[in-house]
Amino acid sequence: MKTCSIPCHYIEIKKPMKNTLELLSKNGATYKNAFTTTPICCPSRASLLTGLYQHNHQVKNNTLDGNCSSKEWQTHFEGNTFATYLKEIGYNTFYGGKYLNQYGHVKAGGPEHIPKGWDTWIGLVGNSKYYNYRLSINGKTKFMNNEYLTNVLEKYALNFLSNVNHSSPFLMMVAPPAPHAPFTPEPKYNGSFLNEKIPREPHFNYGHNQDKHWFMRMKPAPLPSDIIRDCDHKFSERWETLLSVDDLVKSIVDKLSDIGQLNNTYIFYTSDNGFHLGQFSMPWDKRQFYEFDIRIPFIVRGPGIDKNITVTKPTLLIDVAPTILNLAGLNGASMDGIPFLPIIKDSKQPSLNDDRSFLIEYQGERSLAQNVECPNLDVGVSECFKEVQCKCQDAANNTYNCIRSFGQNSDTVYCQFFDNENFEEAYDLLKDPYQLKNAVASIPEHEKLQLKYKLNYLKYCRHSQCNDMNFGMNPVTIINK
Repeated sequence: MKTCSIPCHYIEIKKPMKNTLELLSKNGATYKNAFTTTPICCPSRASLLTGLYQHNHQVKNNTLDGNCSSKEWQTHFEGNTFATYLKEIGYNTFYGGKYLNQYGHVKAGGPEHIPKGWDTWIGLVGNSKYYNYRLSINGKTKFMNNEYLTNVLEKYALNFLSNVNHSSPFLMMVAPPAPHAPFTPEPKYNGSFLNEKIPREPHFNYGHNQDKHWFMRMKPAPLPSDIIRDCDHKFSERWETLLSVDDLVKSIVDKLSDIGQLNNTYIFYTSDNGFHLGQFSMPWDKRQFYEFDIRIPFIVRGPGIDKNITVTKPTLLIDVAPTILNLAGLNGASMDGIPFLPIIKDSKQPSLNDDRSFLIEYQGERSLAQNVECPNLDVGVSECFKEVQCKCQDAANNTYNCIRSFGQNSDTVYCQFFDNENFEEAYDLLKDPYQLKNAVASIPEHEKLQLKYKLNYLKYCRHSQCNDMNFGMNPVTIINK
């Protein structure tokens, strides 16, 4: 069994990802309800690798002090990823691209550090770039100037596939940063989507956010026309960066076919978080619990998976690691997620809207110093830029826990914020799919008590506890609580 994982950030994939849809989606399973459990790069990537919720792997944010690729991460968690387990049973492993945001930091071993579990290591030093970046090539620094990163990763990946022992199992993970900022397209694709604009859905540039937590009430709302134009431009640039990712996907699938391994390989295509561009009058970023930031693309093809099927069962990024272990004949009992592929392989008609409740958690990030562009702002806020009239994308008390629940004829989310308002938000997505109106005041008190109990259970859960839909008690006790 071979496994190949190709992450990219969430974006509408219909137009820029034609090869991906043709080669993966039409030849495998597309997961309609796939989610990250922490909508920000480093914590989400840690969850992907370990199968753990944020509160269990302790990667709080994208900073070194927040445990992103820190010595603590390396000591306590880096040795327990799906790569380390597969390497122990004889897999030849390859990693190429963005790892964790602070990888290569001088205080965390520099580019000489090779994370455990990887035989071939092509690691991007630092956060997302397309040109003028550094790579750690098996622990040795290589400076790259004019070579487009996505294409460089493609070359290394194809070289690995050409030379790997095809009689032994392998694991290959390719992680291009696209379409992450700075949204730099490959020159041949620059302008390909020049006239594309963000879909004008009901929550686009929506400014009536008084019933949402304080962070969502920041001005300006709605956004002025010049910022909207900039959002549209970034939308088209993001699509253009994905054209190169689409080429990479095709090259890998073609190479697997050429070496006779395509029909013996599981390919996972996913992302570490969603993204917003103008929704609820927020310029561009992620970090929020709303659907556009937590939903991710998710496609899997491989042996035993029916072609061109859509799976509606809720699937989480923390499910990837235990699924990969399961495919390799290993047990992921020390993980918070659950294997999902046996469900597909054992049923040609995947069950619809299976009951599942899961945690969405986020710890807001403050600025490390006073913002010179926006000197009137407190250091408690972050990601604030003059070009968007100093509207911020995060804050220390943009910290929350949510319970996201699917059931028969139900689709809901309930959130608690850790701020001086003790703010709450709740939405019934069957009635309000764009989350326009905070419905927390309409929840009967006994139902809210149940939600609080379940959420409190999930935010401290570990391993199999995280998938106990009785939340540690029998159903009668929960109802009477």
